[in-house]
Amino acid sequence: MKHTSGDRPVFEIAEWETLKIDGEVLTPSDQRLKEELRSGEEGRLLVDELRAGVRVTARSWVGIVRFERFEVRVVPKLAGNNIGLVEMIEFATGLDSLRRSSSARSLHAEGTGLFDLIALLLAEGTELILRGGLLADYVEREDELPVLRGRLLGDQQVLRRFGQVDRLVCRFDEHEQNIAENQLLAAALSRCATRVTYDSVRRRVRRLLAILQEACRPDDLDLEGIRNRMTYHRLNEHYRNPHALAWLILDGLGTRDVLVTGETNCFAFLIDMNRLFEMFVFRLVDTLLAGSAMRVHYQRADRSIILNASTGQPYARVVPDILVERSAADTTARLAIDAKYKLYDERKLSSSDVYQSFLYAYAYGAAGGPALPAALLVYPSSSRSSRAVRLRVRSAQALAAAEILALGLSIPDVLAELTGQIHGSATKALIEAVQQGIGAARHVAA
Repeated sequence: MKHTSGDRPVFEIAEWETLKIDGEVLTPSDQRLKEELRSGEEGRLLVDELRAGVRVTARSWVGIVRFERFEVRVVPKLAGNNIGLVEMIEFATGLDSLRRSSSARSLHAEGTGLFDLIALLLAEGTELILRGGLLADYVEREDELPVLRGRLLGDQQVLRRFGQVDRLVCRFDEHEQNIAENQLLAAALSRCATRVTYDSVRRRVRRLLAILQEACRPDDLDLEGIRNRMTYHRLNEHYRNPHALAWLILDGLGTRDVLVTGETNCFAFLIDMNRLFEMFVFRLVDTLLAGSAMRVHYQRADRSIILNASTGQPYARVVPDILVERSAADTTARLAIDAKYKLYDERKLSSSDVYQSFLYAYAYGAAGGPALPAALLVYPSSSRSSRAVRLRVRSAQALAAAEILALGLSIPDVLAELTGQIHGSATKALIEAVQQGIGAARHVAA
């Protein structure tokens, strides 16, 4: 699909699709962006130059890639367009920005891209912060002052101003708004200000950025340090949602792009749907099983499963995406769930995913009883009529050893059922699969 946004043609493709763009060539800046996109295990977006154009191959990442002469938007078809993707993000992360925003839905209806949509939600969240007043805190500073303030640094006074008393080297606490909570918002808004294409959103973002820049300095910000140190409490809890959107923007742009300043003609904002789908399925299972005797864990590592046979020491970690546990008396039943953002509606399960799921079944499933060890593989379904696939592994003597159930999940249907607070066919199928896998696995056929 092709249309125009500003001075660039815009081409839309879905996840895993390939598109040939005739007549376009890559500039030197585009070449650098192309190599950055290709880096990683599978690459976020593959761009190949042809004799008379460019070929673009999408992977499991969705978002926007803006080259100097054209733009590519990878649209999340399996999530149900950009609004569905934002709803999916909100559910997986606990945000509620979209539910409070009518302008975001209007913007989507006008065909605006994902980046502009998330930038608008960030702007609205920042406006709520500003209405209540920016948070201020005490920050330790050192400076040379004409009068004593705080503590005199005697060693520094001798080293820097020996024999001079007209200025004193002091360490003191300053109550100011140049703190991490505000700096993070300013950093995200500064990246949006040069990349948003929709005029009203761009003006809104730049106005908010100007206000924040008067209060704080986001330059040379240690993002990883802030990520590791940031904690939320009663004074800054209202920053949590805007911060989540800020991290979504900064992570989607990538570290290298975040370090770029000034006007940007080409950039990439891409979201890893594999990671998001894992979080979404975890939150969904946890929500559906709330109040039951089952506990749900997200990516809990276990080093007791694979051992070095010679030393008896742990050899490698086993980390299922989701682990469901149910304890009763002196036994604990477990079910590993593997979430794969792949088009398994259209093709067979890959051998590597089958092998991985059978390992989970053998490692965590019940053994030695009448029930087969089992595992569950969940993937996004492109239709409501997706059928579950049940696979069984047998020994050479035709004895069943374990089985897995591959279940397609319609993300739009799940989101609709969650919004309506009902258990429809999509969520019921998942509940039944979990209950069967953990407590009522099939008996081995004679």
